[in-house]
Amino acid sequence: MRKHSVVRRVTRIFWIPRGAERRRPMPVRRLAGLWLSMLALGAGLTALRWDDALNGSHLMTMMLLFHVVDDIVEGVRNRWPAALAAVALLWGTSRLTRAVLPASLDAAWAATIAAAVGATLGLAVAATITRIRPLPRHRGR
Repeated sequence: MRKHSVVRRVTRIFWIPRGAERRRPMPVRRLAGLWLSMLALGAGLTALRWDDALNGSHLMTMMLLFHVVDDIVEGVRNRWPAALAAVALLWGTSRLTRAVLPASLDAAWAATIAAAVGATLGLAVAATITRIRPLPRHRGR
């Protein structure tokens, strides 16, 4: 990769150059596939009791974060508000869900269920915010 293309990709994270085309958000079908694979992999790792090496709740969190970072790098519209909202919702709902779950539930399953709720809401909010259309610009006289 040439130096110029690397610099262009890094600067695109923070601001999109004038006249550059914005990327479209991930299609809904691919988002649904990402969501289902997140839940399946998280539950599968927890069911296999690989909590010491690979935790199912951490895997779901990382998959959501990779999706958000991908939107940021690709230059999707409203990428920064979507990323902040997704991470805030992931953290907040995971903590709230963990507090509401009964104490008799296994700790690994409680963490996985809480992460599943947080990742689901975070993914839904990020997908919604990146699909908001810009308001038409009002031209003055």
